[in-house]
Amino acid sequence: MINVYTEWGELKEIVVGNIGMWTDIHPDFSFKLYYQDNIKNDFLDNSIKLQKHVIQQRQDDLDLMAKTLEGEGIKVYRPLPLEKLFPFETPEFKEWPSPCHNPRDQFLVVGDEIIETSCQWRKRYFENDFLKPVLMEQFRQGAKWTCSPRPVMNRDSFDLIHIKTHSGEEALKDWKEQEDSLEIMFDGAQCLKFGRDIVMNIRTKNHRLGYEWLKRHLGDRFRLHPVELTDNHIDGMLMPLAPGKLLINSGSMEEKLHLLPEFLKSWDIIKATSISDESKHSEGAISLASEHININVLPLGPKKTLIFDSIDGKSNALGELLAGHGIEAIPVRMRHCRLFDGGVHCASLCLNREGKLEDYS
Repeated sequence: MINVYTEWGELKEIVVGNIGMWTDIHPDFSFKLYYQDNIKNDFLDNSIKLQKHVIQQRQDDLDLMAKTLEGEGIKVYRPLPLEKLFPFETPEFKEWPSPCHNPRDQFLVVGDEIIETSCQWRKRYFENDFLKPVLMEQFRQGAKWTCSPRPVMNRDSFDLIHIKTHSGEEALKDWKEQEDSLEIMFDGAQCLKFGRDIVMNIRTKNHRLGYEWLKRHLGDRFRLHPVELTDNHIDGMLMPLAPGKLLINSGSMEEKLHLLPEFLKSWDIIKATSISDESKHSEGAISLASEHININVLPLGPKKTLIFDSIDGKSNALGELLAGHGIEAIPVRMRHCRLFDGGVHCASLCLNREGKLEDYS
C-alpha cells in the first residue's frame, strides 16, 4: 500500500536498488550538467570503467541492506537487475542504459501516489522500466501512478548556465538560451517531505519548470518550498529524522541554514561531520557524490535510523551523535557511495510509512 507523507514515519515497505551488469558511464554533456559541482577533469575525456569487483561489492552491500531492513520487519521490493548491456537510441541521442540502483532519484512518492520524475541524465531515460513490475503490483493494490512529462532531451532542452569547460570557463557560449525550448527536468531526490510541506532544491530553469509542474499537479493539499542549497539532490545536505530534528552536514549546509523555509528554522539542528576520503578505503576512487554523503541516512521511524560506513558497517561516529539525540542508529556497510552517488537514502525508495497528512509547520 502506497502511503508516504514524511521522511520519518514508521517504515513498512520499501524498494532497495539493484545493479546487475554495469561497466561504463559515458560522460556526455548531460552527465557534466548533472554532476556540475562534483565532476573532475581526470575522467571527463573518456568513459568511466567500473571494475567488476567494485560493482559486485556494491551489489553485495545493497543485498545486505535489503536483508537488514527485512530483519526490522520491513517488506522489501527490488527492481529488476540490468542483465544486458546494449545501446539505445531516441530521435535525439544515443546512450547506454543504467541500472535502477538509486531509485530515489527517478521517483517521488507523495501520499498514495507514485510519480515518475523527468530524468535529467540521458543515460537514465529507460531506467524506470526496471521497477515496472513493482509499480504494477502497487497499482493493482490501488496506488495512483503518474509520470511527469518525459523530456525530449535535445541540446536546446537544457539550461546550461552552470555547465563548465575543463578550464572552468563557461562552456558552449554559442548555445543561445532559448526559453521556449527548455524542458521540465527534475529528480525525486530534490524533494524532502515534511507532511503538508515539501522542500524542493532548485538550481536550474529545468528544475524551476519541474517545480511549477509539481506544484500544479499536487494542488492545494501540499505546500512546495523552493530552495537553492546545492546543485541537485537535497538529501546530501540535510535529512529530517523526526519532527523537530534535522540532520545536516556541517560543511556546506551549515552556512546555508538561513535559506531554509521559516518553519524549519526552529527545528533542532544535528550537525554531522563529513566522512573521510572514501578512496582511502576503496578502489573506486572516482567521486561523483560529495564528501558529505554520510548524512544520506534512512529513517526507519522517529527513533531509529539506518546509517552506513564504507569500511566495516560496525563503527560510525554518526551513530554516537544520533544516540545523543535519542535516535538509535542501525549501521550497515555501503562501499563506493561517492562513486555510485548514493548512501542508503538514495539507494532506496519508501513506499509505505505510518502516518497521515499532517502540518508540521
